[in-house]
Amino acid sequence: MTRTQNTTADPHLDPPSHASARRVVVIEVNEIPLSLLKWHGERHPSSFIAELLTTGAAVTETQVYPEADRELYPSQTWATLATGVPYEKHQVYWYGDPKPPEFPLYWQHAARHRSVGIVGSLHSSPLRTQGDQPGLRFALPDPFASDADARPRSLSSLQRFNLAMTRANSRAVANRFPAADYLRGLRVLPGVGVRASTAARLARLAASVATGRVPRERLRTGQFLLLADVFARLLDEHDPDLAVFFTNHLAAAMHRYWPASFPRDWDNHPYGPDWIERFSDEIPVALHALDRFLAETWNRCRSTDRILVVVSSMGQEGGGEVDEGGPVALVVDDGEQLARRLGVDGRFRIRQAMAPHLTMQFDTEEGAVKAEARLTPIRLNQRPVIVHRAGETVTLTYHLGSRADAVDINGRDHEPEELGFRSVAVEEHKAGRHMPYGVLLWADPRGVRRRVPQRPVDLVEVAPALLQALGVPPLPHHREPSIRLTAD
Repeated sequence: MTRTQNTTADPHLDPPSHASARRVVVIEVNEIPLSLLKWHGERHPSSFIAELLTTGAAVTETQVYPEADRELYPSQTWATLATGVPYEKHQVYWYGDPKPPEFPLYWQHAARHRSVGIVGSLHSSPLRTQGDQPGLRFALPDPFASDADARPRSLSSLQRFNLAMTRANSRAVANRFPAADYLRGLRVLPGVGVRASTAARLARLAASVATGRVPRERLRTGQFLLLADVFARLLDEHDPDLAVFFTNHLAAAMHRYWPASFPRDWDNHPYGPDWIERFSDEIPVALHALDRFLAETWNRCRSTDRILVVVSSMGQEGGGEVDEGGPVALVVDDGEQLARRLGVDGRFRIRQAMAPHLTMQFDTEEGAVKAEARLTPIRLNQRPVIVHRAGETVTLTYHLGSRADAVDINGRDHEPEELGFRSVAVEEHKAGRHMPYGVLLWADPRGVRRRVPQRPVDLVEVAPALLQALGVPPLPHHREPSIRLTAD
């Protein structure tokens, strides 16, 4: 695994802006707060995370500033982190919202100057438009991609499997677990660099989920293990100056199972002792998987003189009202069918989105404007739909309550299936809630611990700090960061 830095000049890339430029690995961990890492470190003092927090890294929090009357949302906060500008400038709230080219993501800007590889980083799809930089060596786009495009193309089969698993694990709902489909999908693993031990572990996980021994949500940790192996192989093979890996497996576990690990966060606990006992391992299992991955990644960083950065764009906390809903829910199965029945016309395609959202991307902004006007007065099950338009993209948010036998449109009942809905059993509900404080830590094999501010670091400072470490000139809209990831 030991490798010397690749210093071969690439005629398509600019040299670093200063001689002390470093190479960096960024692990983007969705919605993890510093408190959760500390909790894991206290429970497991010999863990790698405990080592990072106590002796191995500079540690601080990030802070993002919410928009008035709008919940923080991961596609919004990661866009803020990656562009280095607040929401009021980038205007990306939903996954399908257009990404303004004047505010490129930090890895996009870096890939115009240095070599870069990404796995799963949000807003990396569609790759045909997001990945046109000369330095992009490998790219497995985010799990909300509308196609299986990947770089190199040999990763496309893995991306198809990844997208299928994302669709099968939409938030808070579940149907019968398709074990046979999952096991067939695992056949792609040997060809993309997944270790035999990981493949065997994933097969055992599939069997445990299929038989009900563990909750289906743990498949997200399985996806993480799969992609972590692929990332390690790509990092070794392509040796980029910047490598970025995104994971959502902890956020998913926290949203559902926070009350199982932190029951004292509620004065009146929303679940009983049997529920707590059944799900008390879910967050710890996800943390242990992250711990092992970070330890292996740090070994690679030490052998290749890379800085390791772990960051989240916001956090989660408990103690709030639990979104209990009902035993069943209606989710969109055929987005185009629903849009047409609601009166939307024009040419559009459905973009991947989390329930209860439907995202339509139109061929023209005029078509999106017409759809926005058509959808805005509509009420589903006596509730107004929320319509958000960004350029050529329209995102519809629907809340149908607990009724699953019919859907009324402006007071007139319809069969759910004729509108493109399907009824699913609700397995778990949203308990962990978004809050504006995330985590930022970085470790350097050279043993330099930088001083960090006592206050949380504004999220917009992360992108310019990363570019600064890489020796890439920041963009005019970037703020001078209050932190430095390098010694000079």
